[in-house]
Amino acid sequence: MDYIKKRQVNAYILLESLITMALLGVITLVVLREISANRLLLYQQNKEIEELNVALMAYDSEQTNLNANGVIIHLTKTDKLLTIANDSGEVLRLEMLQEKP
Repeated sequence: MDYIKKRQVNAYILLESLITMALLGVITLVVLREISANRLLLYQQNKEIEELNVALMAYDSEQTNLNANGVIIHLTKTDKLLTIANDSGEVLRLEMLQEKP
């Protein structure tokens, strides 16, 4: 009888080990997915920052089109409106709603 009990204890240890390894695998998968999503978000934010920096350079140098660091920016200025656009669409629109006193 002692031999059968010893087998059951080994089986429980094996089952606990398998459950622990599965749990570790799931936790690792969740962490890696979050890291990947965070990197994608950081990449998009850095791209937007780069577009705004190039737009600021274009505005300061009074150019309507500027290509820097692989970013192409088009500025459209009127008295009450400033539009910043790239090839994929509009980045920023600034509109003056009321006159200066």
